[in-house]
This record gives sequence, structure tokens and C-alpha cells, in this order.
Amino acid sequence: MSATNGDRWSRGDVTAVPRCPMCGQARRDPIGVARDAMVNGTDPWMLWHCESCATAWLDPRPDDASLPAAYDFDYVTHRPPAAPRRAGWLTSLIDGYLNRRFGMHRSPSSSLGFAFFSVLAPLRLKLDYYGRHLPPGRGGRLLDIGCGNGDFVALARSMNWNAEGLDPDTAAVAACLDRGIPVTQGFVSDLGATRQRDYWDAVTMSHCLEHVPDPRSMLRDVHAMLAPGGTVWMGLPNPSSLGARFYGLHWESYDAPRHLSLPALDVLLAACRDAGFSHVEPLRRGVHTGRLYRRSAQIARERGQRGLRYASITAALFSLASDLLATVSVRHADELVVVATKAPAP
Repeated sequence: MSATNGDRWSRGDVTAVPRCPMCGQARRDPIGVARDAMVNGTDPWMLWHCESCATAWLDPRPDDASLPAAYDFDYVTHRPPAAPRRAGWLTSLIDGYLNRRFGMHRSPSSSLGFAFFSVLAPLRLKLDYYGRHLPPGRGGRLLDIGCGNGDFVALARSMNWNAEGLDPDTAAVAACLDRGIPVTQGFVSDLGATRQRDYWDAVTMSHCLEHVPDPRSMLRDVHAMLAPGGTVWMGLPNPSSLGARFYGLHWESYDAPRHLSLPALDVLLAACRDAGFSHVEPLRRGVHTGRLYRRSAQIARERGQRGLRYASITAALFSLASDLLATVSVRHADELVVVATKAPAP
């Protein structure tokens, strides 16, 4: 079954992916035909569900030469940094928590913030995610792969990490350079030999793995580039989430054709171990679905769907229930978060 016009799409050629990119099995079920909701694209993309490991993936997908064209618009990570936040009592509590948790130096801050958010698990987990669960005061070399406009690189540097970014997109790199953020344009292979093996103390990949054609190869590369005892942090959409089931092909995180595959939790953990990581841990997500569900409902309405299922109030209530579940379960969150550690030197 093919959802494209032969071997092409509107911006180039396509590549067939008949087997699951994560487990290699050919047994699959069609999820349906997805379309680009970001640019009102007309290209149809066939989305599949792996019967063996529950990964979702595109077959066919844009080939390597045309894949950059899928990002040729005002992509979210290429935009300038957001305006400074307004000061207020809630902001001071948040900054108090972040200062204590991550060694930041935000001001004004309240020392009550750490105690306040420590007892509010859904919000505490959201703040821990904001700092990507990095250990406080450790420092060291950090690489943010798929860094976009450099927001997290700047944040990590404020946490005393010697951080820099890596991104293949020209617009993203330009945004980093305009802010004075150290960045390399390209892929892991463009970092230079000395920085591709046993070099980084931490690597972060926020919504990166789903964009690469070979996720398993990417995990092996990251393992090789980490110093002994180093960690990789990754966040990516969960194809088994409540949002994916509720909104179906309107779920924003399917994001065809940029999201080439969405690994399910168990196969992602197994792939990390296969890549050589000695300790792999999924983390709870907490509050995170508000904007995602509002946008998914909007996509559905833009595609002609009507009724209470896609109303704003439904999205808000569903988000509340989903976030509470994501506070206690790693499996049903709309975003998977995994930290994997390379074995320390003997």
C-alpha cells in the first residue's frame, strides 16, 4: 500500500520503509493516511503500526535528499527566543525551585519554591523536565542534538554546563549564532573525530530521535560519543499515549512527514540497552499536554471534524486527566522521557 504518487512527493523523492525501523519486523497494521498539519500539505503519508513492538512509522518517507524540504517553513525550533517572563509570586516560586534543583541563579526567587513544588508532583515533574533532569552542580561537557534556536543550550550554560548545540538546519544554526551560542551545523559525523568518541559528559535530545531515519544507529553513535559514566536524555512522542488514541490521525505529534518513526517505550528501552547503555530509566512526565491537545483539537476542526469530541473544553478536561495519569505512569504520557547511562570506566 502506498500513499504517495509513485516514488515522489511534492518536494522530492521518497524511500520505502517496509519493515519497522525499531524491531525490523514486517508485520504491521495501517493507522491511516496522515497529512502535514503545519503547512496544510496535500501529500498523503501512510502511517503504520508495528504488530510486534507498537512503533508507528511512515512508509514511504521522504528520501534523505528531500527530507530537509519538510522543514522549509517557520518551524517552531527556528524561531527567536520567547520574550522574558513577567515577574510575580508564581515566577519567584518557580525560580526558587529551579535554583535549588539545578543550581541556577534566577532572580528574584523564593526559597519556598522548592518545598512548594516538591509536594505538587504534576508540576514538579514539569519543572524537572524543563531542566532535562540534569544533576545539579555537576557541569561538564554537554551537547544538545537538534538544538534548534539554542534555548536549551543557553539554559544548560546557566546551570554551569559547558554546553553547545548541534543542528543540521541553517536557520536554526543562524539563530544560535545570533545569540552567541556555540553550535555546529550538521550531524554527529560533522563534530570531528575527537568529539565523536568518549568525549561528552551529557547529551540531550529533545524531540530528535523521531526525526532520524535510523534511530538505532543514532543511539549507538550517542553511546560512542559519551564519556564513561555519561548520560543521554531523550524526550519524544509516545505512539501508545492517550492523546494518540483519542485524536487519531489528528494528533499533532504524528507530524508527518517530519516524524519518521515513533518508537514505543519497551522497544526504545531495549534499543538503548542494545546500543550499550548499562542503565536505562524511563521517567514520569507530569503536566505537559495542554497545548498539544488544544492544537490536536484545532487540527481536527480544520479538517472538518465537529462535535464535543473536538471542542476546546473537551481538550482541557482530557488534558487534566491525561496529565494526572502521566504523573504516576510512564506508559500513558504523550511524551516518553528516557535517561540512559554509559558504564563508568573500570
